[in-house]
Amino acid sequence: MRFLFCLIAFVCFSLLPVSVDAQCNMRVMETRELVLSADLIARVRVRSTKNIRNPMYGQLATLEIVEVIYGDPRRQEVRVWAMSTTYCARDVYAPQQEMLVFLARDQTLFHTVNWQYGQFLINGDTVENWRGRSGEVADGGAATVATGASEARRGEVPRGQPRPFAEVKQEILTLLEEARQNGKARRP
Repeated sequence: MRFLFCLIAFVCFSLLPVSVDAQCNMRVMETRELVLSADLIARVRVRSTKNIRNPMYGQLATLEIVEVIYGDPRRQEVRVWAMSTTYCARDVYAPQQEMLVFLARDQTLFHTVNWQYGQFLINGDTVENWRGRSGEVADGGAATVATGASEARRGEVPRGQPRPFAEVKQEILTLLEEARQNGKARRP
């Protein structure tokens, strides 16, 4: 009898229409938190990727560093764990992509801070979907201010504005300088 009840319950719940996107409630860090959590902030080009078997990650990416904004300026390349097994994480790298990334040390390598929300594609000299300092997100073409927590609760993916790389870099450097003055900065 118990088995029959469990079987009926399983069948009923498995037939319910459920949207995967509606279940993903990842918190999107504000830009300040993203900057303060990173050990390396850099403009990179994805040199290669390799699928791996690891309990925490499914990809190992080799990134060629084009420009270091924060971190060790002597680095020429960095290896990054990606394709996290964390629910709803989509931190994937593809060869030849150029990106602005926020990376944190993870064992002997790095991982992307805040999964896919710590990666920003660069097209030419423009950073795509930059959320900005105040957490600006695109809303039908008009910029609105929203906090990451409220965005995550609504299940909406934040979409930013395209901005020139030089402007984004200056914004990050300003946030780092403010953190140094407030005593919250980390050493690279």
